[in-house]
Amino acid sequence: MRPIDICTAVLVTTGNRALREPAKARWDAVEELLGLRLRPHSPFDSRVTFVDVGGEHVSFEEWLENRPAPSARLWLAPFPQTPSSDSSLQGLPEDIHEAIDSGGLGFLVYSDGQRLERFVPREIQPLTYEISGPQLHAFILGRGHPSALFEVLATELGVAPEALLGHIASLSPDDLQDVIPRFMSSGSDVEYAASGDAGPDSADVETWNAFFSPSPASSSLSFEFLYAGPGIESDLERDLDSARTELASSLEAVQAFSHAHSLRSWEKHFRRALLRLSLEPQPLEDLVELLLLNGLPTPAIQLALCAASSDVFGGMGSWNDMSFEGQDHERYIALSDRLFSSTRTALRTSLNSSAG
Repeated sequence: MRPIDICTAVLVTTGNRALREPAKARWDAVEELLGLRLRPHSPFDSRVTFVDVGGEHVSFEEWLENRPAPSARLWLAPFPQTPSSDSSLQGLPEDIHEAIDSGGLGFLVYSDGQRLERFVPREIQPLTYEISGPQLHAFILGRGHPSALFEVLATELGVAPEALLGHIASLSPDDLQDVIPRFMSSGSDVEYAASGDAGPDSADVETWNAFFSPSPASSSLSFEFLYAGPGIESDLERDLDSARTELASSLEAVQAFSHAHSLRSWEKHFRRALLRLSLEPQPLEDLVELLLLNGLPTPAIQLALCAASSDVFGGMGSWNDMSFEGQDHERYIALSDRLFSSTRTALRTSLNSSAG
């Protein structure tokens, strides 16, 4: 499973446990297991936030607390095959359409008997430098040669020196991500040149490096869930037996195709995936441990594990990196499409069992 899929699995299963049995929600254990910050105050850099209807960013726990209802549940619903044809998605911001097209398990749907809301997930790379324009301005003022540094900054920003103060006051950390590395290079040259042969003293160097050091979370992938309008009850997949039967049938068909074409390693892989439907789940993988922590029934965990191990799609060397001749290739494409579809349905259905 990709990171965004793991994150969505965390929210559905942990959220349903917290909504249904708040005293049994294992927040600490779930956060520790996957290194994700789900609450406002957790020690992890990789975080999950919800962008609510009004555009407010809140943690997952805060978002849940704002929606108390005895019948409240979280579900996964598939993305529409052609988002542009879904009239309920028309008029939404472009970033939501981009998030839908990026893939993943699908919409996270909240229902409480009164309303259905859906949110679309996307991965977020944190900012490298958490520095705003006013902060940078104040830092330069405290340096030994601020006038020369302001000239350099004006050049990097492409503004006249006399207009710099007003311009920099409006800059956010987002605005400065590309500017700061360029300013650091040219600005350090200015500092060394202005300090004579001996160069700047060690204290000046240390404060410079400390101010421009990357933020601790800059290498940690985070996740946002963007409000995408009302959900649709008919989109929810809940039939565990049906999903199990379809996934097993897809795996048997693709295993037989692999055998017929002497693809021994793939035949073995699909046979092992099928076994996941009958083996007792063991907490040897993050996904299984998460589902056990959140109290999912064994058949649902088996189905999720089988589906995760059946995800053989990717780049070079993956199942979909092959070709055959004539009708064999048409058969291969049809089987691959069927396996991909049944795998995603099985994952969504297995995780939706947490709402039971």
